[in-house]
Amino acid sequence: LRHGISWVGGLPYVHALTGPLEELCNVEEISVREKAVESLKALGMEMLPEQVEGHLCELVRRLANHEWFTSKISVCSLFAAALPKVGEVKQDELLKHYFRLCGDDTPMVRRQAANVLGSVAEVLHNEDMLTELMEHFEKLAKDEQDSVRLLAINNCIALGRIKTSSEWQTQIVPVVKTCAEDKSWRVRYMVADNVKQLCAVFEAGATTSIVPLYLKLLSDQEVEVRTIATARIADVAAVNPTREFLETLMPALEKLTAPRESSQHVRASLAGSVLALTPIFGAKLTVDYLINIFLLFIRDDSPEVRLKLIGTLGELSSIVGIDVLSQSLLPSIKELGKDRQWRVRLAVIDCMPSLARYLGEAEFTQELSSLITDWLVDPVFSVRDAAAGAARRLCETLGLPWCEAHLMPQLRMLLTRMSYLHRIAALLCAAALADVVSGPFADKHLLPMVVRMASDPVPNVRFNAAKSIEAIHKACKSVGNDGLVPCLRKMVADEDPDVKFYARRAMTQMGLQA
Repeated sequence: LRHGISWVGGLPYVHALTGPLEELCNVEEISVREKAVESLKALGMEMLPEQVEGHLCELVRRLANHEWFTSKISVCSLFAAALPKVGEVKQDELLKHYFRLCGDDTPMVRRQAANVLGSVAEVLHNEDMLTELMEHFEKLAKDEQDSVRLLAINNCIALGRIKTSSEWQTQIVPVVKTCAEDKSWRVRYMVADNVKQLCAVFEAGATTSIVPLYLKLLSDQEVEVRTIATARIADVAAVNPTREFLETLMPALEKLTAPRESSQHVRASLAGSVLALTPIFGAKLTVDYLINIFLLFIRDDSPEVRLKLIGTLGELSSIVGIDVLSQSLLPSIKELGKDRQWRVRLAVIDCMPSLARYLGEAEFTQELSSLITDWLVDPVFSVRDAAAGAARRLCETLGLPWCEAHLMPQLRMLLTRMSYLHRIAALLCAAALADVVSGPFADKHLLPMVVRMASDPVPNVRFNAAKSIEAIHKACKSVGNDGLVPCLRKMVADEDPDVKFYARRAMTQMGLQA
């Protein structure tokens, strides 16, 4: 119906559409009411001021005085659409209806009234009206229902943005403090979750009013509050990126590590966000204060915590110096590379290229290159597959000479292993490397490996050899076909159907007749 203005004869008759929509605002189905309200708001935007005053305001009055709570919930969203288009007398009348809904007996009505309070405040410009609105805002912030009170923080942010004067914001900050100390954890959760916006809105006094409240929430009795508070730690640190603040913060951070913090969810949240502090405080403060927190988490009993931490390794290696990375972190990274949880090993693999970039070729080769072989023979396929992809990215980072000198000998060694899975891992690695190496390199190192495995006694190895031939030829068009064609023709005649299929597919891709 919001698009039906032309159906009723144009803008002069737009009010004819409000009747059906008013009925839909009364139904129990939430999605129907929401669509009806959206349509009424859209029509209100099109209406002339006299139409709003004569029709939309009357509709608001009827819905606000309705006995059924669904009508009152619906009408709450219409005040912000009607108020800007009417004079002060009518605004005062509409606000009386709205304020009555703010004190309604039904919690769901009060909740919706609180939900739209910010949008109502944005369209008011009369100081007396804003003052009266502020009184009802403070009452809703102390409502007996926590489902109403938890909306107070969003309203604090909305009201704080309307005026930046210290007198106005001084009225709002006490409400934030009350919410931060609320008996309901859900209300306190909202404070911690929105701390970034609160610091931005109350910028002038954030360090003295908002930040101390946040530091208390880091020690909250509820796990959910501590979890979201630790996730927002970088947002608060950005407000005051000084040594003094970090020294104030450290006792709270230390309490959130094992064994004093029993919840793995809180520790994981902090592990995922603590290294976001490194670019804020810089290399020196990171080394002096945060490295110890990192080392505690890297040895945490929970794999979820270790996983979260590994995801931020790239940030850390780009901030701290090579000396710190080598001395303090490499032993722990090696331990994680052999972690009992395969997902942790997988996460470490993803960090290898960035570590190679910051450590340099010599240091990386000496300390970490042996892990590549361990991962290529890992019992979990996802780890072996990721190791092949990491080898390709390492070749891009460290260059072909490094690949030829350090990686290829490890792959050739895998071809002699008894386990067919290890031989397949070498083929996966060869296929991955084909994307980044030159034709001569592929001819010299990759093709001999693949041709050798084409005669392997295990069919799984042979059809992976066919897939690798296809990948190598597709990536390096200049590779020679002299040794490949006889190899593929032999596999086309193989007794295993999978080997035949992949050999034929490779020949088709190479433009050869199977």
